[in-house]
Amino acid sequence: MTEQEYTPQHVAEPREVGRPGRRADRRRGFGTASALTVVSAVVPGLGLAGTRWRNFGLTLTAVAVGVALVGAGAFFFARGWLLSVVANPTWLLIMAIALAVFGVLWAVAVTATQVLLRPQPSRWWHRLLGALLVGALTFGLAVPSAFGARSLVETSTLLRAVFQDSDDPGGASVPTFGNSSDPWANKPRLNVLILGADTGDDRTGTRTDTVMVASIDTKTGETVLFGLPRQTERLIFPAGSGLAKIWPDGYHLTGEADGEQQLSAMYQNVINYPGAAATLPASKDPGATMLKMAVGASLGLDIDYYVMANLEGFVEIVDALGGVTVNVNKPVPVGGKNPSGSDPGFPPDRWLPPGPDQHLNGYDALWFARGRYHTDDYDRMSRQRCVIKALSRQVNLTTVLANYEALTQAGRDVVATDVPNSLLPALLELAGRVRTAPLRSVSFQNGVDGFSTTRPQWSLVQQHVAAALVAQDATPVATASSTPTQSASVSPSATKGATTRRASTSASATPSTSTAEAVDECAYNPAA
Repeated sequence: MTEQEYTPQHVAEPREVGRPGRRADRRRGFGTASALTVVSAVVPGLGLAGTRWRNFGLTLTAVAVGVALVGAGAFFFARGWLLSVVANPTWLLIMAIALAVFGVLWAVAVTATQVLLRPQPSRWWHRLLGALLVGALTFGLAVPSAFGARSLVETSTLLRAVFQDSDDPGGASVPTFGNSSDPWANKPRLNVLILGADTGDDRTGTRTDTVMVASIDTKTGETVLFGLPRQTERLIFPAGSGLAKIWPDGYHLTGEADGEQQLSAMYQNVINYPGAAATLPASKDPGATMLKMAVGASLGLDIDYYVMANLEGFVEIVDALGGVTVNVNKPVPVGGKNPSGSDPGFPPDRWLPPGPDQHLNGYDALWFARGRYHTDDYDRMSRQRCVIKALSRQVNLTTVLANYEALTQAGRDVVATDVPNSLLPALLELAGRVRTAPLRSVSFQNGVDGFSTTRPQWSLVQQHVAAALVAQDATPVATASSTPTQSASVSPSATKGATTRRASTSASATPSTSTAEAVDECAYNPAA
């Protein structure tokens, strides 16, 4: 051979054995191969850029970077669109499948990076350490991918189970509260009926022992809670409705026991009354629909939606959240039954001791909210409002993620609502404002200024409700960090000349003065 035949430019490039025409991968030292394997685990597929799998690796990288950029852009500039995606059950299932597939491909990229780049022939300890590294990295990728995919499936199942589609039989109609830029443009206040249903073994059917209305300012998130005692009677129905024709002077059953006349018994008794259910619009829960009508007409509010939670299931939710912290101002009974007629009742099993910042598990939180042995419904309703406030303030993203599966399971079993899926994105945004805004309460005292549990004067009650919703104009708003759940006295005269529906203060049914200093009913007050 001539000398020219041995010059470097005439040396043939190495080709992969058994694969004519394919360039062999540039083998690296074991340290470099291991480092690039880690790179593929951190940035999906990037470590494959110098191998024959570069197209596969860089495609994974591009997908990951693209999704991250779209997500970040949507979070900062198109949050409404982002919420519409994450609140859509179908999209959640698609994302769950995509995440699971991407997780598998990511693990393949990590494995391929190590196999294609480690030295050949490799020593036994190179293979062992490489296998351990790949195993640890793929396990670290598989766990969050599997958890994420499962969480997306759980969320999709929860949304389908709890919230309604507009095309479901009896489903809620698509709301027209605003437009794409402002979903609440035509809805200054959102009124939600909150029901606590008791279906315990000592009860016949379902009794709504907790009845509240949360009136939410859609601009600020400031909320007023209106609570009605469970023993309230003669609730009225909207004028002209079929139920108003049956009970023109308010709900009352002649000849029935006193307990069957009360608000807590209406959920089942009205629906079972001959001809009553036929007058209601189609819905999945006629009892809740009827209570929206009755409570709304009695308080003078248009109730938009309801949320009903089974009180027994409340234990599961609080436990899943890790408990709740409240101030206990006086001993609260756990169990017990008050004497009634010939029934002597029985004492509670124990008492929750007074003290500030008492951390309660689900069972104790339930009795803190419902215990009424040797106490009255007004004290019990105050404690219920404090539990709602405490949960709304203490729930955070870390807690939810740490207990996500338990929460979604409890949510499917415990919560029912007529809120449509289409409204969820706007509600999620509104919930963020509610969490940090002032929350105040309105309660009505029996026998004071027209309110009575047996014969309430609803026209006066409606004046007090209206006063609570406009009294903010005359009362400075404290910052969210320093504003507790409050109860204040507001005169009906405060509504005169009012031109705004913005409100966040609260009123009692005692309009003895034009305004009174708000007091924190949930603060620790040992003198109580």
